[in-house]
Amino acid sequence: MNIKTLVILIATFFCNSLYAAPPFMNFEGVGGGGIVPGAYRVNPPKKGETFGKPAISNWDLIGLNESNDNLYTNGITISFLDRYEMGYVLEQVDFRRVRSTLLKATNGTMDVKRDTIYMHNVHFKTVLAHETDKLPAFAVTAEFKYNETIDEQNKNIGHALDDLGFDDNFGIDLDFSISNTNTSMLGYPVVFHGNIRLTKGHYLGLLGFSEDYTSNAEASIAIIPTQTFGYGFEIRQQNDEFKSISPDLDMKEDAFWDVFITWMPNKKLSFAAAFSRFGNIVDKDVDFFVFNAKYDF
Repeated sequence: MNIKTLVILIATFFCNSLYAAPPFMNFEGVGGGGIVPGAYRVNPPKKGETFGKPAISNWDLIGLNESNDNLYTNGITISFLDRYEMGYVLEQVDFRRVRSTLLKATNGTMDVKRDTIYMHNVHFKTVLAHETDKLPAFAVTAEFKYNETIDEQNKNIGHALDDLGFDDNFGIDLDFSISNTNTSMLGYPVVFHGNIRLTKGHYLGLLGFSEDYTSNAEASIAIIPTQTFGYGFEIRQQNDEFKSISPDLDMKEDAFWDVFITWMPNKKLSFAAAFSRFGNIVDKDVDFFVFNAKYDF
C-alpha cells in the first residue's frame, strides 16, 4: 500500500466518522456547530433511504457569574431525501435575575410576573448545493420562532417593551449557510460553518421580535484530531435593535462566542462542553458553562 492510498483511506475513515456525531444540533436545533447553523444535515438517510433516523439533543447553559441566568433547550431533528432537514426545539429561559433587576430599577412598578420564558422553534433546511472538492455545501434554513411568554410579560408591565422596539411574539430567522470539511490542511478534519442570518429577534427571540430585519454574521470552526475528540471556536452576532430603558439598563445585545471541546465515544453519541461569553443581558455581562448531549438513533 503506497502513501497516497493510505492517506485517502484515513481521510475517508475520518470523514465517514464525522457523520456519527457532527454535525451537531446547535442549541436551536439546526445541524451545524453549537451556536451556528451549517449546510450539513443531522444524521442524513443512507443511500436508497427516504428518511434518516431522528437525532435528539439537550443543551444546558448555566450562568457562571449569575445563578439565575440559565438557558435549557431540548430538541429533535430528522433529515429526509437528499436535501432536507427539519426539527423542533423547546427553549426555556430562567428570567429571575432580569425580573428582579427590573423591579429594583423601577421601585417595584415594573414586574413581568413570570420567572420563565418559553419559546418554540421549528426549522426547515434545504441543501441547495452539496459539498464538492472545490466548493462548500450551501443551505438555506427557515427558523420559525414562537415566544409563548413575552406577550403576557409585556402586558404585565403596561406594554413598556413596545417603546423599546418590541413588535411581535413570532418571528422567522433566515439562515444562509456554508459548510466545508478540510482534511488536507492539518492531516485530519477541520470543519468550518459560516452563516448570514436575517432576524428580527431580540436576544435570539427570547425577548420577542422587532419590526425590521437585521443581517448578522456567524462562524464556527471545529478541529477533529482523533476519531473521538474535537475542539473549536464559534462567534455569532446579534440583532441589537432594542432601545435602552435607562443608562443602567441599556439592553445592548453583544456578539457572543464560545470555545468548546467534544467527545464522541461511539457512532451514535456525542458530548460537548464549552465556555461561552454571551455579553450583556439587559444590564450585565453574563458568561455560561455549556453542556450538550446528542444521540443519533
